[in-house]
Amino acid sequence: MTLATTASAGEWTAEELVRRAEDILRGSTAEMTATMTVKTPRWTRELKFHSWDDKSGDRSFVRILSPRKDRGTGFLRQGLHLWTYLPRVERVMRIPASMMLQPWMGSDFTNDDLVRESSFVEDYVPKRLGEMELDGVPLVGLELVPHEDAPVVWGRVEMWIERERFAPRLFIYFEEADAGEFAKVRTLRFDKVRMVQGRPLPHFWEMIPEDKPDHRTTIVVETMRFDEPLDDGLFTHENLRRAEGAR
Repeated sequence: MTLATTASAGEWTAEELVRRAEDILRGSTAEMTATMTVKTPRWTRELKFHSWDDKSGDRSFVRILSPRKDRGTGFLRQGLHLWTYLPRVERVMRIPASMMLQPWMGSDFTNDDLVRESSFVEDYVPKRLGEMELDGVPLVGLELVPHEDAPVVWGRVEMWIERERFAPRLFIYFEEADAGEFAKVRTLRFDKVRMVQGRPLPHFWEMIPEDKPDHRTTIVVETMRFDEPLDDGLFTHENLRRAEGAR
């Protein structure tokens, strides 16, 4: 991935900037291991997972590695269809589209965030918002409004990316409370940007909901590989039921 300089950043269209930012997080394929920590005023919970994202094939797979009570739980998406496997009851269940915004594993991330059904590139129309600085880093802002027929619920998204490297730093999600009026629902903050296969990849992600004071969920990326072939056998119901795949 070739990175633009500050001088040339202004030459990119809003569509190109969104595409570059999404490619930093996804690529054509992405394989990741990460640790998620869910914090509330009363308790803290940690889990580790392994995920595979095949954007070009419109499919994804997530396997929980720990804690022990959740180990082997899996999530399979094929197009618009999502299933989960619960090893404790040895059962595969279909997750309907109406539940894509439900909390994923009790976190502040949603099912859609982790299995990546929606796409900023495909589902939204972007335009520039201007520029600002965050922790001394110049950022470029983009406003994303969904296409009328897009299968998304966010009425508006603000994306703030680094002006020089295009690394994502802030995603702010809004719902349309009334016609033309938007309320902020949550903020996804990115930090600890390190190079991975030529990409300035944020290794720390923090989701902060607006309606839950002192709640937040962080994801720390441990390993990430991009643009490598993924075995078709990963994205099958047979693999979903194979809880030993977590080992």
